[in-house]
This record gives sequence, C-alpha cells and structure tokens, in this order.
Amino acid sequence: MELVGVGRVVFWEGGSLWLALLAAANNWHAHHAIQLCLPVEAEAQFQTKEHGDWHHYAGAIITPDVPHGFRAPGKVVANILFEPESAAGRSLLSQYPSPGLHELPRETAAKLVAPIAAAYFGGAEDDTLVDLAKQAVSSFAGGVVQPAPTDARVLEAIEEIRRHIDEPILLTKLARKVGLSAGRLRHLFVAETGVSFRAFVLWERLNRALALGFGGTTWTEAAHAANFADSAHLSRTCRRMFGLAPSSARIELPDQHSRLTA
Repeated sequence: MELVGVGRVVFWEGGSLWLALLAAANNWHAHHAIQLCLPVEAEAQFQTKEHGDWHHYAGAIITPDVPHGFRAPGKVVANILFEPESAAGRSLLSQYPSPGLHELPRETAAKLVAPIAAAYFGGAEDDTLVDLAKQAVSSFAGGVVQPAPTDARVLEAIEEIRRHIDEPILLTKLARKVGLSAGRLRHLFVAETGVSFRAFVLWERLNRALALGFGGTTWTEAAHAANFADSAHLSRTCRRMFGLAPSSARIELPDQHSRLTA
C-alpha cells in the first residue's frame, strides 16, 4: 500500500481533521462529507476531471459526492471533513448550492489554518486540534456552532452507541431502551447532535476503528472492534468517507516528518 501521508487524524461527532505531510496523490474519489482543504504550506492541487490536469488552490471547499483527485507532495495540508447534515454543513451548502470544487481566497484559507498549524507543530493534544478544527468550520460557515446535546435520553443513547459499537445497533431497540419511539428518537437525535442517527453511528464506528488501527492494533482487529465485517469492509468505508485506505496513512509527530523529506 502506497503511503499517502504522515501526520495526525482526530475525530468528533460528525467530523474529522486529517493533518499531514503528504507523500503521494489521493487519487480520483468522492465522499459524502464536505471537505474544507486548508494547505499549511504553499498550495494543494486538485483534479476536477479524471486523468485531467492538476490545478493549484490556496484553499478549497468541496461539496458532497463530488469526484476529485488531490495531492500536495511534500507539503503539510489540513483537510477537515464533516457531515453535510450537520448545522455547519447545512449552512455551508446554503452558501455553495452548486455542487463542485470551490476555490477559497488565499487570505481566507491562511486565516483559518493558522491556529491549527501552530497547534499541530507545537505538539498539541487531540482535544485542542478538535476544538480548533470545529472553530475553523464554524467561522467559515458563518459562526454556526452546534451546542452539545443536553437531552438526557439522547445522552443515554450516545453512551449506549459507544458502549456497544462492536455490535449491530438498531434504532428501534435503542429507542425502547431510552423510553422513546423510533421516530421520536430519530428526530430528537438530529435536533440535539446536528447529524442523523445513522451518520452518527457510522462516524463512531470509523472513529473507533481508525483510532485503534492508528494506535497499533491490527486493522482486522480494529475492524471487528467497531462491527465492520473485516478489514476490507473498513477500508472500503474509509475510502468512501475520506478518499483513502486507512493503511495508507501513518500517525507521527511533525518532528518525524524528516524521514519523508530527507
């Protein structure tokens, strides 16, 4: 498996930050997430036609399910991916109603990525990177911030999902456990978290599997721990959501980047 990048990956409900020194192209793919691409160094390159020319961007926003190729060889890039069903996602899609890849002004991209880059090169904890990535998204989306869930039944449902992430999770069964109808829990879950029940469960499964895999667990064990059928199932899902196989990324601190650039 060709190594695509070396860096950090952090997750939260409905989103993720992929911050890495890139070594190879992330070839033609599409994913359901909205992608906010913020190069830390120089520019990123995108293909908007398969096998077409590569074009340089100081920053970009890619709407859901839009095929594209991506590369920035030898450069550090922050890619924030988040659910289009989230509050910030809905706000951004109202601003970019036409599907496609939209270029960001250099000044906008630089302002959004600066705090993330400083934290990354400073060795910040994952929680700090998550907070900064969320701030970048909410700032770009016009200050939309999804508050933390407060309804006790939704909080209980979230805990149940995380407790049983290695098992099939059925909305009807979970709704009975928290004392709601399936329809009411589905509606309340979106209202409280900003994402659908199904999307939340998928993000949690990927979060668990990738955290384990990047932490040293075999990809087969990581897949089973998050209720994927096998490592191939996990890889396919990761490609669909993020555009790359999990084994093509490596988690390392910035001071270890020299092994790629030497």
